[in-house]
Amino acid sequence: MNKIMSDNIHVATFIGKVEGLKAASLHAQYFEEYLYLSKYVETLKIITDTVITNETTLPSNVEIIKLPKIGIPKIYGATKIAFYSLYPILKKNEIDILYVRTFSPPELSAIWLSKIIADLPSILVLPGTWLFGHPSESRGKEKFYRWFLRRALDHADKIVLYSRLMLPEVLLYHDKLDTTKITYIHNAVNVDRFSPHGEVSEYVINLKRDYRKCLLYVGRVNEKKGVGDLIDAFYIVNKQLNDVILLIIGSGPEKYLREITKRIKDYKLEDKVFLLGPIPNRDIPSFIRASDLVVYATREGEGIPRAILEAMACGKPAVATRVAGIPDAVINGLTGYLVEPRNPKELAEKILKLIKDDELLRKMGSNARKHIEKEFSYQVVVQSIAQLLKDLAK
Repeated sequence: MNKIMSDNIHVATFIGKVEGLKAASLHAQYFEEYLYLSKYVETLKIITDTVITNETTLPSNVEIIKLPKIGIPKIYGATKIAFYSLYPILKKNEIDILYVRTFSPPELSAIWLSKIIADLPSILVLPGTWLFGHPSESRGKEKFYRWFLRRALDHADKIVLYSRLMLPEVLLYHDKLDTTKITYIHNAVNVDRFSPHGEVSEYVINLKRDYRKCLLYVGRVNEKKGVGDLIDAFYIVNKQLNDVILLIIGSGPEKYLREITKRIKDYKLEDKVFLLGPIPNRDIPSFIRASDLVVYATREGEGIPRAILEAMACGKPAVATRVAGIPDAVINGLTGYLVEPRNPKELAEKILKLIKDDELLRKMGSNARKHIEKEFSYQVVVQSIAQLLKDLAK
């Protein structure tokens, strides 16, 4: 057992839903990461109000705490805030530290109120800079959510950002933030599950029989993620190479999906662009292995997208926009190419450069895998989180 285990750290964390890898959501990935974290602590309490499936055999030191849930729409949010905040306060003698890496107002309230009432130390991970909309937005809901965020930032003992490149945008939300509390630890990926070796999606292989290369996007399908820019770039690619396909995995607002579908139809790309919807996380590695590179046209509000890390861990290079912490993973000219956001022409140029050169594609893919193993693997990142928990608990 790792030495950190001997320090008897008792950690409580939160998750919106307990879901196994059959789910197509970040909750499934976070749950997997928590189970890995449990190797380094004495006990880990995972607090939630929704348990959809528990297909994983839990380690003996992990406990899932299912809180009451009042499913009445108008009061659900308020009661969830109350239940999430009360549990660590009432159980403060069983908890050394709160660790929050999935968050919404209930989790943020737990940090804030647990500090005020029970003096519980906490670590807050900010996974991206899209938090509750851009600060320039004036809608009431976003202002309300950011109010919770600022209080959690003030009361958390440590704040984790995936990259130093995220800090300027974080300060837009809270320009008086105590930056001495910030530490930088990358987002993480399971390099054993996401690797170049393993099952390959027969569905994708069948699609590729008549095509030379396959581009892949995995993530939310919305305007901020630049999926429209990606379609525009692929249209340019298709005019030069008509034997390439694009797979888009993920869900999004129905209105935006209709807009994207219309754009694909207008470009006459119905037989080249496939909107696959959400796919269980356990199946994502096989789709990545069957593809040739990952493309990411996000416009704003990022951390270091896990989907990019997963693809790179499978030995695939990335063509992505230069947003937030993405340049820490996609090293321009080494593990892929970086382009400016909202620039489909530049995105298409870099995609074409890669898919026209099989040797370059292979070399960058190999570099990508090595980079992920060195800096973004669970073995590296989760141990850094565990060390931070240990230091703060002392």
